[in-house]
Amino acid sequence: MSAPVLALRGVDLTYGEGATAFTALRGITLNVRAGEFTLLLGPSGSGKTSLLQVMGCLLRASAGEVRLFDQSLAGLDAEALTARRLRHFGFVFQHYNLFPTLRAWENVAIALDLKRVPAAELRGQALDLLGRLGLSDRVDHWPAQLSGGQKQRVAIARAIAGAPEVILADEPTAALDGRTGVGVAAALRDLARERGCAVVVVSHDPRMLPYADRVLTLEDGCITDDRASGAAGH
Repeated sequence: MSAPVLALRGVDLTYGEGATAFTALRGITLNVRAGEFTLLLGPSGSGKTSLLQVMGCLLRASAGEVRLFDQSLAGLDAEALTARRLRHFGFVFQHYNLFPTLRAWENVAIALDLKRVPAAELRGQALDLLGRLGLSDRVDHWPAQLSGGQKQRVAIARAIAGAPEVILADEPTAALDGRTGVGVAAALRDLARERGCAVVVVSHDPRMLPYADRVLTLEDGCITDDRASGAAGH
């Protein structure tokens, strides 16, 4: 079996110090592999979002080790971590975080620009990504002209701009109706299978379960269950 794209070994995360300190993650050990859709479940306050942020180099672990492509991230300074995050990770959020004054394609192009794609190629690559997500007829629309599901698919297109190896999504279907939520879940599953991305999704949404390859359950900052799911049937 190939080495994991991302590996956590005995990771703790503590917010604050002294009497007010709160430990959000406790002894997390897991591997995240290319082509796998992993779903993180658990009650509010269980540490799901904290775990996603540690995975994505947005927060540093208080203890333990995070390895990306079998290289430890422990000794990297803030600038180096930012460079790793920009190159290797794409992020999808519940509330889309689109720029309201940019058209759909421009919201994707800005991510490509950050990854130093030549200016002459920005629109073409953005249109290609949006087309892959079924938005060819919406590329020149403003965010205010898009439905919730369309906005989320623009956000997914932006997340995969530049071909990152890891996609991290935090409650991507929470604000969507049933049919639209299923469409977003399927799009994330297809990213894992067709592009070989490692996709990790935090969710309370049971509609995501049939699309996941693997389900992790967190409680009180610990992984209490790690099992295969039923995505093979979809």
